[in-house]
Amino acid sequence: MNKKFLVLPLAATMLAASIVGCSKESGKPAESTAPATKKDPVTLNIRFFGTENGHYRAVDPAFREFEKRTKETLNTNLNVVWTPPADYGTKHQLWMTSGEDVDLFIPWELNKFAKDGVLADLGKYFNNPQYPGLQKAFSPEYINDNKIFGNTYAIPIANTFMDMEGVYYRKDLLKKYGMKDISSYDDLYNFLEKVKENEKDMVPFANYGNTAFFKLFTDINAQQLEGKVFPFTGAGNPKRNFIYAQIADDGKSVAGVAAYGDPASEWAKINPTYGLDYLMNQFNQAKRFNKFIPVDTLSNPNGAQGKQEAAGYVPIGGFKGTEAKIKAKDPNAELGFWPIFKNNQEMKPGTQSTDGKAWNFIAIPASSKKIDRTMEFLDWVFSNQENNDLFTYGIKGTNWEPVGTNQWKIPDGVDPAKNYSFPGYQLTWNPTLTRIPAGLPEQIQKYYEYQYKPDTFKKNVLAGFTFDQEPVKSEIAKCNTVMDKYMPFLLSGFGDVNENLSKMNADLKASGVDKIKAELTNQINAFLAQKK
Repeated sequence: MNKKFLVLPLAATMLAASIVGCSKESGKPAESTAPATKKDPVTLNIRFFGTENGHYRAVDPAFREFEKRTKETLNTNLNVVWTPPADYGTKHQLWMTSGEDVDLFIPWELNKFAKDGVLADLGKYFNNPQYPGLQKAFSPEYINDNKIFGNTYAIPIANTFMDMEGVYYRKDLLKKYGMKDISSYDDLYNFLEKVKENEKDMVPFANYGNTAFFKLFTDINAQQLEGKVFPFTGAGNPKRNFIYAQIADDGKSVAGVAAYGDPASEWAKINPTYGLDYLMNQFNQAKRFNKFIPVDTLSNPNGAQGKQEAAGYVPIGGFKGTEAKIKAKDPNAELGFWPIFKNNQEMKPGTQSTDGKAWNFIAIPASSKKIDRTMEFLDWVFSNQENNDLFTYGIKGTNWEPVGTNQWKIPDGVDPAKNYSFPGYQLTWNPTLTRIPAGLPEQIQKYYEYQYKPDTFKKNVLAGFTFDQEPVKSEIAKCNTVMDKYMPFLLSGFGDVNENLSKMNADLKASGVDKIKAELTNQINAFLAQKK
């Protein structure tokens, strides 16, 4: 599964249609790049993952509208099948091995599929004047950064390389207690303490699944850019990371590698600020904040069972949806947002770590007989803001309406709980075609603008590296099972930190973690040696 893919759908399901951006739209009428002559009819078989009213809702009218608009040109019908996430992984492997008639799908096993030759190489369709929509929306650098084993086996789907992560909190309660806006973990702790003392019917901090604090108490951007320390192999998902790799100051080799629970001697070659001290601080802070989450977090990861929450983890793309959910319970509620990473708090340019890779991808099976027609459909989707809006927000005037040049809102009188909702991370997201929700607080809008500025990002030293897990896939699978056993305790602050780490380490060793460390080190060294 792609490294950022695990995280984003969790956030996106909060408010699939309201993930954001800054539009490049000029306000001029959209220019169609569709062919002038009518093509033979074709039906594209598309497979997305999701549950109705969870990931998507009321989407068919937009699909039919696309067919109507392009009847005299593309003449393409869409047969979209949704599969629940719990079943998608298994089923999409079967589709690929059985050669089922699929023309476009979301590849969770991206590297494996690419290596096994089941994905079409789409390189010729990009930077190609015959596909002007794709040429405009996907720069050569963007495509190059997202190649797999040197080829374009999947199309990157992202509107930015970050979804600013932070904490939402009840600003109205903060004012009630005479406290200042939250700007540190101590501020957050003191606020939650007040809530626990005074609001007996509230949950101070909402658990984020069974790993309650998720990415709190970390700073991945400083870790990678300042410390040159990289967590593996959960690839961005702290539930599954269990190895830290230190890149040497000259950027030419691995200086050290250690696994969770390894003795201090094995961490000695890793910058402690972003290595062992960093890791222990994360787990000890979770322990400190544990009293603010529901006591049944491990057995009931779905949360507070109807109780109101005073604070919780949220990416900024989910802020608006979280706000709507809380206001539905308490119309007087007012929400604030505190970014948990230092560079986001300061909104400094060149401090957001990136490898240039997208969060999600769509792909075409090599067995498809309709590759050209599928790429023509995608060229249409990315040709202009109007086309992209149709799939992202639904039918203009019915499901949404524009505000200014780069914002959108749900029309008055339309029930958001029944309105069109589409997971843009599966098809439409792109840095050149984005809008932000109207009516955001001024500070939230500034955060959005920051994460869409190109100069916000800086390529880290491992940009372009992909860990090929195949040589150690058995060991990784076993280690992932170990992580699933212990990380909920460590990231939610239950039990003794050192005891859990010691037990975890013994299980990781028995599962082959040393073999993974050696393979990872060899692959990174080989990558850095050939890097220009």
